[in-house]
Amino acid sequence: MILITGSSGFIGTNVTQYFVDKGRQVVGIDLAKPYKDFPKDLFTFHKCDLTDRDAVLKAFEELSPKNVVHLAFVTHRKDVYGEFFDDARITLGILDAAVKCHVERFILMSSSTVYGLRTVDKPVTEEEKPNPKGTYGKAKLMAELMARQYLEAENLPVTIFRGFEIYGPILTIPSIVRKLLDRAVNKEPMQLFCYGKQKTDFTYVEDLCQAMDIVLRNSKTIGETINVGSGKAYTYGEFANTISKLLPSKIELLPPRPSEHPFYLYSNVEKLKALGFKPKYDVEEGLKKTIDWMLKQNG
Repeated sequence: MILITGSSGFIGTNVTQYFVDKGRQVVGIDLAKPYKDFPKDLFTFHKCDLTDRDAVLKAFEELSPKNVVHLAFVTHRKDVYGEFFDDARITLGILDAAVKCHVERFILMSSSTVYGLRTVDKPVTEEEKPNPKGTYGKAKLMAELMARQYLEAENLPVTIFRGFEIYGPILTIPSIVRKLLDRAVNKEPMQLFCYGKQKTDFTYVEDLCQAMDIVLRNSKTIGETINVGSGKAYTYGEFANTISKLLPSKIELLPPRPSEHPFYLYSNVEKLKALGFKPKYDVEEGLKKTIDWMLKQNG
């Protein structure tokens, strides 16, 4: 059985769908109710305040999960103290419960933002020193350090994922992909600063799910940090051009804002490919599915 924290969010819903489609037993644990309905014989939802350590431990003791995919994280909060505090409580509580309940595999979903806004146009490897700039990236690095401590001190079988610009259906987070698609759907020009030269790896969410499936079945990945992406880099301008082919819209290439510079954040994902990972979706296929979902949402 797989327990997914933050199961009602964008990635959580897609991860749940992926494993349910494969016939796996999934338990979602979140404070918010599920985004969609899943077959009751394969999916169970457990409502829980993940900042409550005792409630989290009780849930783990009742559910006895074999595998854990930890996605839950605080976002959209302006109060820096509150964000760090709640993120720490959530992750520490989940890690501690996983140890006490003898979980066999644990994936921590981190982020490529731990690398910071790189100015070198080349792939980033897992060995590169983290240099996060914003609160989110720093909080993700904090979660990684917590997980590594539980690995070293308590032998928790952790694998850390650093995801690169995940997108797909149910994309409710205010990412660059969602911002561009919102403007295109509303027939507004897609605005790109730094003349659209920023470059990243746009990763379709089902490819992320495939990577999780591979790692959960491979004990050699315990203790590893793994970059998760498609392995192909696109500039924001190239990505916006692909959107405009599928959903006709104008593109505005604008100069950098004050103190802004183009950044390059992408990986060759060689470590993941060595495990048998083969991305299924290129950006056009991924965008078609994402746009179809958005148009249905807009009626």
